[in-house]
Amino acid sequence: MHPAELKLLKLLRSRKKARASQLAKELGLEPAAVARLAYSLSLKGLVRLEKVERQRVVLTPEGRRVKKEGLPEKLLVAGLPKKVEDVDRIALNWALKRKWVELKGGKVVAIARKLPRTEEEAALEGKIEPGSREFKLLRKRKWVELKKSVDYVIELTEEGSKAKLEEEVTQVTPELLKGGAWRKKKLLPFSPDTPVPRPLPGRVHPLTEIIDKIRRVFLDMGFIEAEGPHVESAFWDFDALFVPQDHPAREMQDTFYLDGEAPLPELASRVSEMHKKTWKKWDPKESARRLLRTHTTSVSAHMLAELTPPAKIFTIGKVFRNEAVDYKHLAEFYQVEGIVVDEAASFNNLIGYLKEFFSKLGFDRVRMRPAYFPYTEFSAEVDVWFEPRAKWLELGGAGIFRPEVVVPLLGKDIPVLAWGLGLARIAMLKYSLDDVRKLYLSDIGWLREREVFM
Repeated sequence: MHPAELKLLKLLRSRKKARASQLAKELGLEPAAVARLAYSLSLKGLVRLEKVERQRVVLTPEGRRVKKEGLPEKLLVAGLPKKVEDVDRIALNWALKRKWVELKGGKVVAIARKLPRTEEEAALEGKIEPGSREFKLLRKRKWVELKKSVDYVIELTEEGSKAKLEEEVTQVTPELLKGGAWRKKKLLPFSPDTPVPRPLPGRVHPLTEIIDKIRRVFLDMGFIEAEGPHVESAFWDFDALFVPQDHPAREMQDTFYLDGEAPLPELASRVSEMHKKTWKKWDPKESARRLLRTHTTSVSAHMLAELTPPAKIFTIGKVFRNEAVDYKHLAEFYQVEGIVVDEAASFNNLIGYLKEFFSKLGFDRVRMRPAYFPYTEFSAEVDVWFEPRAKWLELGGAGIFRPEVVVPLLGKDIPVLAWGLGLARIAMLKYSLDDVRKLYLSDIGWLREREVFM
């Protein structure tokens, strides 16, 4: 018998039954360690184990502060009068609700002469049971929460009370071997089938895993990674990509704008000429507006103004759109983009790149459908066959940049193949998620159990 098991069994013989948490204090071990020892003894029939789960009410950090310092609304009243903008809004709302204060001329003034003892104060001073009226009252104000705890009742069996308490050697040491003392000792049998705690090492977040995989795919295909700023100008985000200045995507309900103006580059004159020639107008003030980039194509625009053909560039980064958040839309998400700049490139080459790219991501069947994008012509949407659902699913868009984009930036008309996709769509497919927001939840169970993206 293992020395630790022997100690536990001896302790149990003096009381027959006890909780793991109680025994842990006397043995100087963690309750989980005692439970593991008891489980090992239960496999030998020496003890019985019973799992006990319970919920208890604990104060939140805010609840502890309130219990120590007092109700926020009472603290507010004690410091009146004050300007409305100088007081805590939550405390003010509760004080108004209790008719302890009123607003006069932009100030908060007290109207109650003596503040009564509240139900919350009484509840905080007493014992709070889960599901009780006091618990519901305090939980409404986020001062308490339920905490789940697990314990084990360990009971000595009849066989355990009669078992011979003999210590077994768990490790053969040099001292035991030298003197031959090991011959007189009983060695603890080793069983590879004995359950042990599952090791739970740290894991890379699924989004980071997918980003690393896509980066390796691009690098294997001979691409070079490029980066760009999150805070961009409307020039690089829209104008350089031939998006007219009155396009709906440039409205505040679609784009996050920032204060101030960004300097325009020297090639702005070439871009403005193209806009005036086609759209009949171009306003430098509109072009200089600062914003959070709405797509990684702004990085491609920067690169086109700097690179020397031929070139293959990719970008992976966050983009921002003023979207209503739902199961498939976020206001902040990752986007991936690849471009190939080559005088000999063609649409057939684009199809080849796409098939190779998605094949390396694990999607062997790829098809393309005609589509429209403001800055590419030809344009296509890329679908991949997703076997688990037996259906075609859209993963991205692709096309050849229009001359109106390429000529002002590069100085001449050269084929520029481009494609892009959102990381969230790949993640939802790979991990069978029905809501993109689940990627950002701290669900430890799912993070541990999910498959590795290879």
